Amino acid sequence: MATSAAAALSFPTPRALPSPLQPRRRRRAEPPACTHSERGVTFDPGSAFYRSDSAAGRDLAVLAATLHRRAADTPAPFLCLDAMCGCGVRALRYLAQVGADFVWANDASEALRPVIVGNLSRFERAPDRRWAVSHLDATRLLSERYLRREYFDVIDVDSFGGDAAYIRAALLALRIGGLLYLTSTDWRSARGYGSRRSHIGANAIKTNCPIECCLEVAQEIRNLR
Repeated sequence: MATSAAAALSFPTPRALPSPLQPRRRRRAEPPACTHSERGVTFDPGSAFYRSDSAAGRDLAVLAATLHRRAADTPAPFLCLDAMCGCGVRALRYLAQVGADFVWANDASEALRPVIVGNLSRFERAPDRRWAVSHLDATRLLSERYLRREYFDVIDVDSFGGDAAYIRAALLALRIGGLLYLTSTDWRSARGYGSRRSHIGANAIKTNCPIECCLEVAQEIRNLR
């Protein structure tokens, strides 16, 4: 089933890129150092930004994806896309704990490729290709999936700052009835902090319900766009 899931998707290849953008050949990824563990899943964060205090948010992502998969009750492959994967811990947990048939891990920084591939390499790619790694702008990646009619059951976007800029593209690439999971590790201005650094046309107040306020701000920004 995982084979058919991967076969239905198109992956960026070096031949499709202009010569200045073609990635250099690299040696086969070494096994991850596994210096960290999160809910029983070991991984190497490498030089990527990793915040252990945000584990609760990733727990909720795993729980939501698991419940969504059970509710779907369909033999179709369960596909997940992590648009800003960092070291790949979210993608790794989707594979290990949700049991996703296929996970697409993307991060704009190509320097993190050895770390991401190393963490995901415990899940064999052949003959059942269960994961892929790319380094594209998140909006471009999501838009290309939509144009190719490649839709995902779960799309996870964990951005630096607001997520509003990615909502439209993410919804287009999401399968009908799919799950869009948005998080923002450092979006302090939407919680009433650092208002001087806010570039979103909104200034939230400090309340006991910061999550709800963040959602309201994100929705208003989306409406303005």
